[in-house]
Amino acid sequence: MNIRYCDRYVQIELLKDTKILGKVLDYASKHFSKRYHLSSSLLILDDGERFKKDYLINWTYHATLQSTDGVDLEEILKHSYLPIRIKIISPNDMLKKVKVHIHLSNLGQVILRLDEDNRVAKRYIRTIFGNKIVYEMENEFCINGVGYSQSMWEDLMELVSSRIIHNVALEFEYQKPESSDSFLTREEYLLRKSYSELNAKYNDDFENIKKQYLKLAKLFHPDNAHGKDEYTIQVYQDRFNKISQAYQMIKNTKRTIA
Repeated sequence: MNIRYCDRYVQIELLKDTKILGKVLDYASKHFSKRYHLSSSLLILDDGERFKKDYLINWTYHATLQSTDGVDLEEILKHSYLPIRIKIISPNDMLKKVKVHIHLSNLGQVILRLDEDNRVAKRYIRTIFGNKIVYEMENEFCINGVGYSQSMWEDLMELVSSRIIHNVALEFEYQKPESSDSFLTREEYLLRKSYSELNAKYNDDFENIKKQYLKLAKLFHPDNAHGKDEYTIQVYQDRFNKISQAYQMIKNTKRTIA
């Protein structure tokens, strides 16, 4: 979950009643003779053999996916001469909910948008999708969905619809494309779709819309895909075109209303 060090100990924070905690406690029981339970949530391991501590730190570091974020492992291992402090955290004290919205596009892509910035959620998405991630921007991931049908994505989202990763409860929310039976007129539907394309809300003022447009247009300008593979170049080109069209539609609508 989290590993860090200070001048007195190396601390490993783990959630209560998890498999990782169980394995760590089993290892400590078998291999550490100097174990001190300061409380139900604090355990000190202080054997002199550093190879035991190195193994435990190394395994926990990678098992908790901290290798992709946080303090460098080599720096932590330099301090393994210190006692190890196992801190057991209750999920009720630390659990944080993060929603991940899933959108299917007609470009063979899947867009995952987090409703807030969270490094654990991002780490989990990177772990699941790996090299299928076309780009990552702030709280948005674009996944190469080529070879996946809509039904396959629905099945996948059912499997990951709710996950507790360390101290974060991830809620994946799959949003089906708008149907032709919608009560919106075609113009209303296209306008709302334009707001969505700019990651904006329907009631946002035009200044915010313009800021979103400029930010996205700068990010997805085709020049930024120079030297990349053909698929990525096409993704940037298509996204840039959609962003430009969406902004123009909203701009024209605002001008008509004014």
